[in-house]
Amino acid sequence: MVAIFGTAVCILNIIENTFLSFMLFKKKSYRSSHMLYLALLAFFDVWMAVAYIPLMSLNLFVDYYKSVVLLRAWFAYMLPMITVSHIAMTASSFLMVAASLERYVITCHPTKTRWLSRNRVWIAASSIFLGVACKFSQLFEMDIKYFPQCYDTMREYQLNLSPLALHEVYSYWRVLFRTIVTILIPFFLLAFINIRIVLVLSKNEFKFLHSTKLSEAKRKSAVRNATRTMVFIVFTYLLSNVLNVIIILWEYIDIEMLTQQFETFYMFAVDVVSLSTIVFGALRLPIYVICQANLRKEFFAQLKKMLSLNSYSGYLSSPTKNMTVEDIDIDRITPDPCGDGTVLIVESDQKNDSSTTCTVIRKNSVHRMNGGFSDMSEKVQIV
Repeated sequence: MVAIFGTAVCILNIIENTFLSFMLFKKKSYRSSHMLYLALLAFFDVWMAVAYIPLMSLNLFVDYYKSVVLLRAWFAYMLPMITVSHIAMTASSFLMVAASLERYVITCHPTKTRWLSRNRVWIAASSIFLGVACKFSQLFEMDIKYFPQCYDTMREYQLNLSPLALHEVYSYWRVLFRTIVTILIPFFLLAFINIRIVLVLSKNEFKFLHSTKLSEAKRKSAVRNATRTMVFIVFTYLLSNVLNVIIILWEYIDIEMLTQQFETFYMFAVDVVSLSTIVFGALRLPIYVICQANLRKEFFAQLKKMLSLNSYSGYLSSPTKNMTVEDIDIDRITPDPCGDGTVLIVESDQKNDSSTTCTVIRKNSVHRMNGGFSDMSEKVQIV
């Protein structure tokens, strides 16, 4: 389950979310919109998948092959890597909450979205900072002890809780505060926000839908899309976190019963908790493609571009070919260099010409009434 299936899912997760990160971070229109949250989620999913293989899969290979070399390597990187992976998981939870809150405001109060749009970067940065603040101390919660008398054996190192983690006051932070802030609160907020969105859409209270007088079919389609998104977000978050909450609380209440009477369940549950996070991370790209039409078009366009053997297809390969209305940045539209004229760029058909040139045909306003082009043309060197 861990070494074979888990590693395979991790590889798929890394490929999908690396592609998704590249696709979303590449376009400024995505970076300056709500897609920023999806891009950051994909980025942290890559980190979690990368950490899973050396932390979980390699750990099993250490026990299976009884390799002291792998054991030493695992203890060398275990503490910083597990801290980074937990920071990524917590930051992802807060980013999901921030993205859902923005979607809630856009749906229920579309006239009050300017502040969220202007401060989206700071909100995302604050979510990441909260993830770091909640989990950075995990680096100091475990103590690795070296036993020289057990040199070159599987008992050469031993992992225990540090004195900081065993402190009575700090245990409240480690168990109660983290469980409530990083798991319970994000879960219930996501559930409430998305349920509220679906209720508003189903009752036709969405002001944008009302103002544009969309048809009943489009309204129902919007409801279905919001419902699917809500179900996927809440259901996947529930499955990947509810078992973790149960295990953490059980460890705090009676860890001896859990590790002795239910040892088999405990071993499988810990692995399932880690694996479920990776599995649902790999499902995010399919979820976005299914639920959001603009991402679906962009995904297939980028995929076709990557798989295409012909890297240049002339004028029709313009990056605006697959753009939707929301992708266009109006502030960046280049004004007409000829005032009220039009400029056409035509590829040169002179095969014997060694230099790469194109012909610029300028249609002046004087000739526009007659529908003709001026005979003014020039050769422009393409750099």
